Amino acid sequence: MSGNDSSPAAPAVDAVYFDGRSTKRHAVRLTLSGDVLHMQGDSAAREAPLAVLRISEPMGAAPRLITFGDGAYCEVRDHTALAHLLAASGHRDRAHIRWQFDLRMVLASCALFLVLTLAGYYIGLPLAAELAAPAVPAGVRQAISEQTLELIDGGMLSASKLAPERTEPIVRRFAAMRAPGGQVVGHRVLFRDGGAFGANAFALPDGTLVVTDQLVQLAANDDEVLAVLTHELGHAARHHGLRMVLQGSLVGLFLTWYIGDASTLLAAAPAALLQARYSRGMESEADTWGAAMLRENGMSPGLLASILERLESAHRGKGIDVPEYLNSHPETEARIRALRGAS
Repeated sequence: MSGNDSSPAAPAVDAVYFDGRSTKRHAVRLTLSGDVLHMQGDSAAREAPLAVLRISEPMGAAPRLITFGDGAYCEVRDHTALAHLLAASGHRDRAHIRWQFDLRMVLASCALFLVLTLAGYYIGLPLAAELAAPAVPAGVRQAISEQTLELIDGGMLSASKLAPERTEPIVRRFAAMRAPGGQVVGHRVLFRDGGAFGANAFALPDGTLVVTDQLVQLAANDDEVLAVLTHELGHAARHHGLRMVLQGSLVGLFLTWYIGDASTLLAAAPAALLQARYSRGMESEADTWGAAMLRENGMSPGLLASILERLESAHRGKGIDVPEYLNSHPETEARIRALRGAS
């Protein structure tokens, strides 16, 4: 603040004064003498250094308030005249107030908001879903899986036509396999006729692994079917299905993680799950997990690469409208190269 006296560049400003004890209005005029604000009217007069006054920020056409230490205040509607008066004293509004009227700062703020929003969506939301998914109770995961399976069996898939003698050895061998790092991941293996969807496999949030008859028939041997199951079990172990559902529902994420109420998640999850699609990162995680499980049991990750090649050829050019969750996985060629390199 400067010590300059008021000048014609800082004319008197009309205001309305309220003493804070009654609703009576007092018409006053404000002037400056150095750093001291003088208020003069027919029925009220006072003065105070600008340094002890609270001056509200501009809010559109709303009056600015100059508040004294005892709660009394002046309303000023002529923003331009008040700005001249304050400028004559060297007074400056706080930085965040000035920035609201600086086009460069407004544009910079908009850009920063956009960056933070994108970072929240692409980094913060997936991270929050990853942290929240393991906290979803086992009973909720099971209910979501049962409802989703019921929805799928209601028209997308049908009962398996494979004989038990064909499927039971696969189930027994997979049950005997060790998960990487000594992990224990609860699961069950179910077989379904894929019909028009053809060769496929997918994992539900509770560890239910569904394999179509067509995939079993497509595989060169049971080892390739087991390789697919290790990949799908990786999805279940990493909670990928739940993470996709939570990422797609901010409300469900909030209620599940912070409040512990999973009812919203339970109601919306089956349909949301079928509309979701694994990200490239999730596919990579499941491949890595499956490859580790194969090596843990003396098998080559190349088995998964081989069956992926056949699946890619089987699905290419079919043009069938398959739900995203049941669709062939993205970036198959890159995944095959990575798995062959891990063999």
